Amino acid sequence: MKYRIDPDLKPLLPFQFKRHSTLTRHLMNAFFKASFQFTKPKLPCVRKSIKINSHDGEAFTCYHYYKEDYQNQPLLIYVHGGGFQNEGTSIHQQMIIRFVEESNLQVMYVKYRLLPDYPYPKAFEDVVSTYHYVVSKKQAFAFTNLYVGGDSAGGNLAFALSLYDRDQNLHHIKKTMLIYPVLTKNHQLSSHLTHLMTPMWNQHLNQTMWESYLKDVTNDQYASLLEHEMHALNAVYIETAEFDPLRDEGILLEKKLKKQGIDVVAYHTLKTVHGYDALPHAKITQKMMLHRIAFLKGDS
Repeated sequence: MKYRIDPDLKPLLPFQFKRHSTLTRHLMNAFFKASFQFTKPKLPCVRKSIKINSHDGEAFTCYHYYKEDYQNQPLLIYVHGGGFQNEGTSIHQQMIIRFVEESNLQVMYVKYRLLPDYPYPKAFEDVVSTYHYVVSKKQAFAFTNLYVGGDSAGGNLAFALSLYDRDQNLHHIKKTMLIYPVLTKNHQLSSHLTHLMTPMWNQHLNQTMWESYLKDVTNDQYASLLEHEMHALNAVYIETAEFDPLRDEGILLEKKLKKQGIDVVAYHTLKTVHGYDALPHAKITQKMMLHRIAFLKGDS
């Protein structure tokens, strides 16, 4: 099937796969990890590595991005995408640096543990552990407000954290930013049935991801999220792509939130595919980055 996507995004068209082999995943992660490590931010943005112990006692890495005058600025916990199985990329780092420099905040980037070795709830526990770490050290980070955001599978983990924050009656999180998020294991939405082989992400990959993520799981409370009650949440930003099996998930979340009177900023982009941030110079990517920055700054 041919997709009438934005001309700027045509380099993404060849990336149509039903599944990724173990070798492919290892090679991709080795490349992503190396590109992330060796592409360090330049002043005035600083990156500091932090080790945090998760719920099971195993340590994972986070990166604190900030400018030297970060005190009395909001802190964004950011969770990268990748189907719960891929490392974050230098593209994520470039995005984070822009948030730091243009939204005037600090970012805690979560390098959570990945599939297949760490199925649910390990990634979620890593994000929750990061949350408790920054809250327990609020005086050291000197943040004014706490935000959370993520893309794709990272969007799932970000929204799961917002729900956890509410369910625990903590209410620290004041903004949630979701970029083409994974939200439900339900495979019967229209976009699931339509977008079986879309570029970058498709329903074949989506289904395989869920099978791996929820392997041997009996309680998926903070995995499949659209089934939750949507009351008592703070502002939520939602961004979707047109040719993406996840599109209807984001639209349905917007409707459920608005029904509960939640403040929602939503952009359902057209002529786009999942993961268009892979092309940061595309006009649509640049446009959406400005919307994200405005939301985080409070200008939207």
